[in-house]
Amino acid sequence: MSNSPLVNCVVRSPNHSGNRTKTIDTITVHCMAGNLSVESCGALFAKSSRQASSNYGIGSDGRIGLYVDEANRSWCTSSSANDQRAITIEVANTEAKHPWPVSDKAYAALVKLCVDICKRNNIKRLVWSTAKNTRINHLDGCNMTVHRDYAAKACPGDYLYDRHAQLAAAVNSQLGGKTTPATGSGASVVSGSPSTGSKSDEKIIWDFLMGKIGNACGVAGLMGNLFAESALRSDNLQNTYEKKLGYSDDEYTAAVDCGDYTNFVKDSAGYGLAQWTHWSRKQGLLNYAKAQKKSICDLSMQLGYLYKELSESYKTVLSTLKKATSVQEASDVVLTKFERPANQNDSVKNTRASHGQKYYDAYADSKPEEKPVTTELAFAIGDTVQFTGTKHYTSSNANNAKSCKPGKAKVTAVAKNGKHQYHLVRVSGAGSTVYGWVNAADVAAIDASVKKGSKVKVKRGAKTYTGGNLAAFVYLTVYDVIEVSGDRVVIGKGKAVTAAMKAEDLIVQ
Repeated sequence: MSNSPLVNCVVRSPNHSGNRTKTIDTITVHCMAGNLSVESCGALFAKSSRQASSNYGIGSDGRIGLYVDEANRSWCTSSSANDQRAITIEVANTEAKHPWPVSDKAYAALVKLCVDICKRNNIKRLVWSTAKNTRINHLDGCNMTVHRDYAAKACPGDYLYDRHAQLAAAVNSQLGGKTTPATGSGASVVSGSPSTGSKSDEKIIWDFLMGKIGNACGVAGLMGNLFAESALRSDNLQNTYEKKLGYSDDEYTAAVDCGDYTNFVKDSAGYGLAQWTHWSRKQGLLNYAKAQKKSICDLSMQLGYLYKELSESYKTVLSTLKKATSVQEASDVVLTKFERPANQNDSVKNTRASHGQKYYDAYADSKPEEKPVTTELAFAIGDTVQFTGTKHYTSSNANNAKSCKPGKAKVTAVAKNGKHQYHLVRVSGAGSTVYGWVNAADVAAIDASVKKGSKVKVKRGAKTYTGGNLAAFVYLTVYDVIEVSGDRVVIGKGKAVTAAMKAEDLIVQ
């Protein structure tokens, strides 16, 4: 059994169980919990007292180390059964704290190493699942596991854990010989959570649509059709296309999100809650997701796009949904005027209406769940805010929180209908450790008053206090406030004066 030719450094560890008892068919990615070089990580594993090892390690510089030959079982995942069949890989973290991020070079090297491991060990494709039971029991072909499955650990950290579907897509695009480039390692990362068709997701969808349509018969008729199309799963790839395209739901979603798959718009595959299929409607969905910086599978994003379509392009359908006096009436108009499948016979109509009736019976008399904020949100993506809370969540509707520190942060996503409306990422050097979804009540505006000592930028197009023009570079520069007198503000660098400005033409940084 060979080792990877990509290795730059070899530091063999005595901490292993000798020859494997199982065929290699799994890859388990770990994080080092520190920014170690491959040599430093190898030195730790070289100590017999450490009682731990991995097959490979990857540094932040993208170099790869070998610690335990692939032929041998490493001691890495707190599970003998897993490590007997898995190649284990430790990846360095650029920050030794949540969410344990890794460098672009390390991620790119991870993709290359996984491709090489798969090719040499005859692993046809990597399959990831977000369900722990599926992973640890290798159900449905799943062959990617994580340390947290077997021990009370955060490993591999949320940064890598959330990118496992993307990693599988990037690797599989090379294993399958697809013509699209494996660009996932350098692509911008989007956030978002798919619906699973669970009872809680049903209620989220019902409440959203009731808030827009306001008629239980109309909402039930629409939901019955959505169930028939996708089982209310927002990451659902049309079943007949999974084999044709060689992607599972997770892999297709990740490949679209990271840019590896570039034919989303015109591949004729139904996708998402409404199984959007026609190229123009899929283009609209893709554009909408990108504008919100959301995953193509995100439930809240797809609900927003669904209503956008109804209110802008299917006004007659929407009008009927708002006025329908029966689930059948509403269901039929969605079937024939909105979904428009090839088969629209009476049997199909009755089946879809029966699905809708179940939702009507379950939710028509229920009240929408109270949300922390039901009015227009105060902040938008890109705003810098003051985070005053001490907890953040992994999704906008998650129940379990993790502790973090308050401080200055940037809004990177907004979920108006979520329990936790803002996704915040800490601003470096500001003391905060927030990296997740937070409650609107814990987000406040930063004091934007201009005062001596403030850092400011000049609004584009503004003139001096007396009406004079400014050089183009001035609008791109951050200045110190040197003096404030009423609405007259003197700005410059240190004590060197640049100009006198009106306070209203300055933006506090």
